[in-house]
Amino acid sequence: MPLSSLPGKVLRKVRWLTNDIFFALGWRQAERLLQGPGQCILCYHGLCRPGQPLLNGRFITADRFEDQVRFLKKHAQVVSVDDYFAGRYDASRFALAITFDDGYHNNLQYALPVLERHAVPATFFLTSSAGRGAEWLWTDFLDVATHLGPDTITIDSRKFYRKRWRHTRYYTDAAGRKLARWARHSSWAFIQAMETAFLEAGVWQNADTLAEFWQLLTPAEIRELAASPHVTIGAHGHTHQDLTVLPHSEACQEILTCKQTLEQITGQAIHALAYPFGAFSPALAAFAEKAGFSQQLTLEFLYPGDRQDHRLRERLTVNPFISDNNQLLAIRNGSY
Repeated sequence: MPLSSLPGKVLRKVRWLTNDIFFALGWRQAERLLQGPGQCILCYHGLCRPGQPLLNGRFITADRFEDQVRFLKKHAQVVSVDDYFAGRYDASRFALAITFDDGYHNNLQYALPVLERHAVPATFFLTSSAGRGAEWLWTDFLDVATHLGPDTITIDSRKFYRKRWRHTRYYTDAAGRKLARWARHSSWAFIQAMETAFLEAGVWQNADTLAEFWQLLTPAEIRELAASPHVTIGAHGHTHQDLTVLPHSEACQEILTCKQTLEQITGQAIHALAYPFGAFSPALAAFAEKAGFSQQLTLEFLYPGDRQDHRLRERLTVNPFISDNNQLLAIRNGSY
């Protein structure tokens, strides 16, 4: 961990612990947190079984998701992304929308039944990996490979070393730069070389034991998910690369191919786009609008004027490592 990030992490943990103490003493009440006006779009990724160790910071357990949905429906307005963008909600009450990224099989297995039981809408942002026959997203492949892989791995003549910080495993090069950052900011050729190196090391032999963390929806399952009246399908890129790293023409093709593939699979028009990693540029936003994406979602505004841009909305990624009370505080405040 870079030393510069340590004070901020410690301060956040102290603040979260203090908040939990205040709730335990009754000085704060969860039921009051979402009273009054406010807005938030939540970003979930995957769901796993209760009691299963978390492989990464993007998953929460299915029972915890249901608890959150139950609470949010009772104490706030849970609206669709369409209604959120259009402002079709009571402005005097807290309004939020639920979204999922990446398109895991567990979304169909665990999330959809919760949405249907509680009659709550959600938008699922999918890559077009299923349309190109991909078995995984490279980010999930790396999570699994890091968990099951060797102590060292060589990729494109660069050696990476597996390290551990508390419950998290990761690879770094000799200079301390994480392999995940190398992959995100490198070409697709590097990602493919990374996958080849790990596959040749035999790490995928036991990957089925972690299938919930990487198994994607098939085209048939996408159609099943899209058929629910509580579900809207959105686009999340073709190969889940950081679009700001790619040449502009390739980034445009990434989102256009995703849109066309998902429309072919679902038979529905796709007009919502969530940028992978929340990374976008003004030029890409302009292209996306021309391509038919009237709703574009990022993780944070990056450029002057973004807040006033009718096409853009921020999202808050759910944190599985904090209490639900601290999560509610983040939802109310729009940040951690």
